[in-house]
Amino acid sequence: MDDLNQKFPPQQLNQVRIAGIYLFGPQRALESDFINKLSLETIKKAFRAKARRLHPDLQSNQSADLVEKNRQWFIKVKESYEILKDFVTSQTFEPEPTMVRSKRIIAVGGAKGGIGKSTFTTNLGVFLASQGHRTVMVDLDLGGANLHLYLGKTFIKTCINDYVNRSVPSLKDLMLSTKFGPWLIGGDSSQLGSANISFSAKMKLIKSLREMDADYVILDLGSNTSFNILDFFLAADSNVVVTTCEPASYLEAYNFIKVGLLRRLNRLFGEETPDAGKKNLPLQQLIHEATMSPNGAKAKNIPALLARVKAQHPDYLPLLQKALETYQPFLVVNQVIDVQDVAPIVRRIQEVSRKMLAIRVRYLGILPYLETVKRSTLELVPEVARNARGALAQRIATMSKEL
Repeated sequence: MDDLNQKFPPQQLNQVRIAGIYLFGPQRALESDFINKLSLETIKKAFRAKARRLHPDLQSNQSADLVEKNRQWFIKVKESYEILKDFVTSQTFEPEPTMVRSKRIIAVGGAKGGIGKSTFTTNLGVFLASQGHRTVMVDLDLGGANLHLYLGKTFIKTCINDYVNRSVPSLKDLMLSTKFGPWLIGGDSSQLGSANISFSAKMKLIKSLREMDADYVILDLGSNTSFNILDFFLAADSNVVVTTCEPASYLEAYNFIKVGLLRRLNRLFGEETPDAGKKNLPLQQLIHEATMSPNGAKAKNIPALLARVKAQHPDYLPLLQKALETYQPFLVVNQVIDVQDVAPIVRRIQEVSRKMLAIRVRYLGILPYLETVKRSTLELVPEVARNARGALAQRIATMSKEL
């Protein structure tokens, strides 16, 4: 039972228990090892037995009141059967207990709204879940949370604010199953000041995200460059920036990449980094002056900063170079109408990033503008779930291999 409590949120286990009561009866369903013993064969056998007694088509000799009563029970039994079947089936994708899960955190950002960031995030999560990966999607757009809508949920009772406010003890308690595959930890922007969490709360949240039991944790970030958003972005193993072919969009995409790098350099010895404790105050001051100083001490670009560090703190130059080498964000160009527009935009972002920031931006690919995607967004059904072999699904399948 302890293993199940680690894998599944309490509300889902309670739902399974209740479904078990309808299908197997309370005595059996409340046994401590009931859930561990569930199998598709036992569930189907129990459902067939109940169906023979309760199905309306098999009760022609009963009174109308009894037929109606049994019909209502049959509906509950059928719903319970589906719940238990889905629960047991989902566990077939779990690795053996002796295996060590290799988790990957993917953060999706972009400093401009309306670029289809959440649409991309949702379809990526649905695709990964469809491949048998335990995928958790987290809405970290704390000021404008709406990821739950893209996953077909118009209302959620609990959200990540409940964890930040300590109303729930762990992120596991917030995980909601979705009918499209991924688990969801939703957000709620209706609470005043929900986007302004404290630094300590942010560090606690990042630590918990890294400890989650999942194959993939996908972070849907807000469309701004606040420190909170940047720190969530930098906490990931794979950093994805979404843009479109509109000038305002790709200029903001470059700006997001740039300020993300500046934040990374200024947090080089932060508590959330592998180099925490290796503080060098003169180097930190130099980086701060070169990247954020309002008094004219800024370096024109990152190569100029490298030159200063080489001259003043040569022993720390390899550490700074490593920080640049490991910051290689992916670029996704979304809502593409004419493919010929893409290459010049990508090339320009890559060239400027290499020249001014001394980093490599990796081109992940394009997502075409499709009316079906627009319609699926309006209908709250992810396109990949609706059309698993469609153009969008094929593109995301290719991208997922790179991530």
